[in-house]
Amino acid sequence: MSGKGFGQRQPTKIDKLVESAVRYCQQRQPEALDQTFDNLPVKLNQQVVTGILAAFQGDIDSLSWLCGYFASEINSTSDNQKPRHSIAELSKLLITSGMKPFGDFAPYPGCRIVILNTDKFESLPEEVKTIVQQAFNVTEQSGEEAQRINDALLQELTVT
Repeated sequence: MSGKGFGQRQPTKIDKLVESAVRYCQQRQPEALDQTFDNLPVKLNQQVVTGILAAFQGDIDSLSWLCGYFASEINSTSDNQKPRHSIAELSKLLITSGMKPFGDFAPYPGCRIVILNTDKFESLPEEVKTIVQQAFNVTEQSGEEAQRINDALLQELTVT
């Protein structure tokens, strides 16, 4: 009888999914991430994303790449060869400036980023805000309008 793993917690299905997703991000494999996310229910997808974010706390490059992926800027492995990804670069700038993805800002399909924490954004250095405003069409919306857009995007992303 082998004592291998005795007394140690065994990895759960979520642990294994997160481990795979983290590896796909590090290897810049959007098709593999698509397969993972397309075959899971929304609740499990949310848990996997939470696990990925926790795993990448110190890895700004992978985290900003993931933002580009979620904003539909990186759809295939060949997209990794493109010289510049504006959403990924902007995400990297925001992260290095102290903003947290999916907390202070969120990437959305259609190569967009939504600033969720406007107070934190306003406290960024002027040069960072200027870069964002020059690179993107910045629009302000009411809370109700933002919620309507979020609901529409969620409806679009939800697989039944």
